[in-house]
Amino acid sequence: MSSRKSDTPPPPQASGAAVGAAIAPSRQVLPASSTASLLRSIRLNAAIPIALALLVPISWFVEGERFGAYNQRIVMLIGFNIIMAVSLQLINGFSGQFSLGHAGFMAVGAYLAAYPAMTYSHRLADPAACLLFFVSLAIVFAIAGFVLLGLFLLIRKTRQIHPSVPMSLLIVLIVWVLTDFAKGSSFAPDSRPAIYIWTHAVALLVRMFDWLIQVGTSPAAAISHAMPEVLQKPLSYLVLIIGGGLCAGIVGLVVGMPALRLRGDYLAIATLGMAEIIRIVIQNSQPLGGALGLTGIPKYTDFVWVYGGAIITTIVIWRLAYSAKGRAIMAVREDEIAAAAIGINTTRQKVVAFMVGAFFAGVAGAMYGLHERSITPTTFNMTKSIEVVVMVTLGGLGSVSGAILAAIVLTLLPEILRNIGAEISDYRMIIYSALLILMMLVRPQGLLGGRELWPRRVAGKQGSRRGFPVQPVATEDRDDRQ
Repeated sequence: MSSRKSDTPPPPQASGAAVGAAIAPSRQVLPASSTASLLRSIRLNAAIPIALALLVPISWFVEGERFGAYNQRIVMLIGFNIIMAVSLQLINGFSGQFSLGHAGFMAVGAYLAAYPAMTYSHRLADPAACLLFFVSLAIVFAIAGFVLLGLFLLIRKTRQIHPSVPMSLLIVLIVWVLTDFAKGSSFAPDSRPAIYIWTHAVALLVRMFDWLIQVGTSPAAAISHAMPEVLQKPLSYLVLIIGGGLCAGIVGLVVGMPALRLRGDYLAIATLGMAEIIRIVIQNSQPLGGALGLTGIPKYTDFVWVYGGAIITTIVIWRLAYSAKGRAIMAVREDEIAAAAIGINTTRQKVVAFMVGAFFAGVAGAMYGLHERSITPTTFNMTKSIEVVVMVTLGGLGSVSGAILAAIVLTLLPEILRNIGAEISDYRMIIYSALLILMMLVRPQGLLGGRELWPRRVAGKQGSRRGFPVQPVATEDRDDRQ
């Protein structure tokens, strides 16, 4: 008795020519599909290089003598505030956190761009030396970070003894470190007793940093000298602002890992404390100028750099927010428990948003430091953080264009009130505060709510057939749409 399989005759073997003829049409379709996709991508992104190119002729007008130095400064401050507000929108608006520490990230970027610009860049003529500074800094802090991480992991394992032991050991460690620094700093480096371990460790890291700079100075100078002279200043500037932004992003990672486990008011207090710690550390750091700050910083930031940075920041934040990663971030904002239930790592999404926002705040700080010629720690105090939070809230949480609009309005409004008249200018801050209160009473969701001035996503015909909305509506603004 034969099986059903044996009764079925085997299919005929196709010849090589037939197989080639069968797959030939698919080979011809792929290039056409790729070309169409490439053309569509070029068409959708054509506005970006056009907008960047238009900055050059606009800068001729803004930086001209007729425009005036006062008006130039206002325009530059608007650009800095746009970068700060849009970057904070990712944290407060899209991820649903409440950060009051954005000025601290700006301070990190400003000082860690201004200090190497003054000390190592030779008036922005040595880009390799600027890069050497950040590489040496990364090596030193990586060593210190691995040591501290190993120490904290050892402390964490002590909870096998008792759940309260790690916290007790951590408190003892903090008190030991603070006492070591307080007493060890009163001795001269040569006569400091060996008992002050942490002070000696910091001194060792400083010597390692100086040695790395000393070893790499000659090769860096040779590399910079080999570059065309016309590229030396732009490359130095790019290294400084990107390096300052990366340092701020790393600080955001270090702060965000423990702090973002908190929520609401507790997170706001933690981020505010972080910003004040950064400001006080800078204020007591002699290499960074102490309370007097840094003066004599080479100036290179102009209209094109600031608004080019604002355009890039807006594009990156907008595309991140409305990408798959951004949907995960917004899911955490809407309901963190539900997001965790469907497999989203909520802590990772919040830390990613925190790091990206901190990076662009550091970039804004670096551009600010290389524009003002002098910076002080008081510039980056709590008032600056609250000012940026007000811009984000007034523009509408979850709206990139709203943050841009609010940054423009809130930068211009005090200056308009200042120039109306002598009697009104004395009360300009009272009027300014009253207008903000009135705006929050009349439209608590902000100027734009959760909407944008441009489409959030170009879905196309295929996206519409699959059921993806062309204009998704933010939760905060659904009542207005209905």
